[in-house]
Amino acid sequence: MELPAPLSGLVVALAFPDGRGGDGAFLAPGAKAGRAGLSIQGNDGSVWRIVRDLGGAGGLHKLNRTTNTFDIVTQDAGEMGQTLRGSAGFPARTTWEQLFTLNGPQLPTRRPKGPARTPGAASGKPSAPRMMSKWDMDGGGAGGGDVDASKLPLLEAELETAKRAAQVQFRVDGISSEIYELESKVKAVEQVTDELNAARAELNRALSREITEDMIVRARRLPDDKKRFDEQLARIQDEQRLLSESAPVPPDPLQKDQRFLASMAAGLGLFIAAMFLDGGLRYLALLSLVPFSFAALLALRFIEDLQRLSRGGGKLEVLTAREKKLTDDFALQAAAVQKTFETLGVSSLDEFQTALDTRNSLHARVAEVEAREAQARSAIESSGVKGRYDSLKAELEKLNQELLGMSAGYVRDVRDIEREIAKIREPAPAPKPAAAAEFTAVPTSATETWEDPTPPLLLLATDLFQADIPSLWSVLHDRAVQYLSALTDRRYHEISVDKDGHATLQAPGRQVSARELPGRDLDLMYLALRLTLIEKASTNHKLPVVIEDTFNTVLDAPKQPLFGRMVKHLGSLTQVIHVSGAGQNASLADVAVTI
Repeated sequence: MELPAPLSGLVVALAFPDGRGGDGAFLAPGAKAGRAGLSIQGNDGSVWRIVRDLGGAGGLHKLNRTTNTFDIVTQDAGEMGQTLRGSAGFPARTTWEQLFTLNGPQLPTRRPKGPARTPGAASGKPSAPRMMSKWDMDGGGAGGGDVDASKLPLLEAELETAKRAAQVQFRVDGISSEIYELESKVKAVEQVTDELNAARAELNRALSREITEDMIVRARRLPDDKKRFDEQLARIQDEQRLLSESAPVPPDPLQKDQRFLASMAAGLGLFIAAMFLDGGLRYLALLSLVPFSFAALLALRFIEDLQRLSRGGGKLEVLTAREKKLTDDFALQAAAVQKTFETLGVSSLDEFQTALDTRNSLHARVAEVEAREAQARSAIESSGVKGRYDSLKAELEKLNQELLGMSAGYVRDVRDIEREIAKIREPAPAPKPAAAAEFTAVPTSATETWEDPTPPLLLLATDLFQADIPSLWSVLHDRAVQYLSALTDRRYHEISVDKDGHATLQAPGRQVSARELPGRDLDLMYLALRLTLIEKASTNHKLPVVIEDTFNTVLDAPKQPLFGRMVKHLGSLTQVIHVSGAGQNASLADVAVTI
């Protein structure tokens, strides 16, 4: 079984068993038996475990959260693969090997190389070996006789430009590396400043709804005022009820009182009869005073009843007026409090108190963030980080402009120009007889080129992300550029991908296709793409990532800690197993294991 690296190969043997005991190849030399296990977390949060006797039987288990034990799911190799893909979200073998494992043999320059197409190959005929003379081996024949000497001043000027460009580029690379280190410190302060601005904006929004202390006091006093209002209103209503119950019955009108009418009739009858009598009988008129007095008494009693009724009605009107005034006053107070609630956008006293607490907490939060921002800014200013960062950014911009001004940013290598000048300045050798020439048959092979690794990588990722290449690249682009810029000291600042997945990189003043990149830069581009794919895929697929190399042949020693931090960031998204040399990046790992 062909395996990319020992650890990832073991994972492949466990997750994709062949059913023929091929995983026995991972037994330690001389060991007769061994066991390996792998635990993974599915996309739905469930935990799965694969346990296998190397070279023997194995099984797939699932964690039972009720009993906190692993229950056997299947021991059949075919069913294990189907269950892992269908339930646990484990991808196909090729996808996992090419996207979730990263090791040295996967680098483009470590893969088999294909020769460039030569004229002979293009025509379908093999190119014949040519005869190379001593002159050819010394540099190309008769010195300056093959080139135009008038080009010498232009070449010398180009050489000066190339030397200056090399110096500038060397300085740019150094500045870029230092800026990357300082940028994290400066960005930390900028993040605190952004947090402070956000807190201040939120506080200003809260303070824009102006409320006075009197409004706060009245709102807080409203429940007590409501209680007193209810008590006073109840007392008034009780008094009204008592008055209504004890109020006298309205007297009947006098014209309906039979006693009054009879008394008046008797008195009038006696008085009128005395008028028509003579002598002593006329004194009968005095007898009319008795019925008239009784009628008058009845009239007085009627008037007293009316007065008593009038007094009771006046007191009831006073109570009604008091009730109306009390209700109106409380309604005005409640309306003022309701307006305060509307100002803060709340509808109850509890929400009002919460809004006040929020305003107070915002004051405290702004004060706390201001203190942190002042401390962070003071730290970088006292250490000179900010000034150094600003000066380096200005110098970098100036140097980039200078590079762009040199032949539009494209300058040939100094050694190529020096060789061309040496050919012009080399004196032409005396011609030699043909018979004296010594020849050696040297077969010339075609120039080796590298294949662009981007198309097959993106094509494989389209199945995982369920998107076509343009849509997928719109998701990957920004992060891929960040990784590439950091790994190459900003020598490349842009990556573009066409609809077929072929990559083109942009450097200051020029653009280079992936096939034309130097081998080391092609490997760095591949690393940037792989790290980006792992980061983006890990947001939805919590699969173990196995990295089995520190890539010392690609990354300089100063870049090793940076690569370690990149792997550490991936470890915050999913489980990452990084196999490296003894002690390398061990300080960044959550758990370090020696194997």
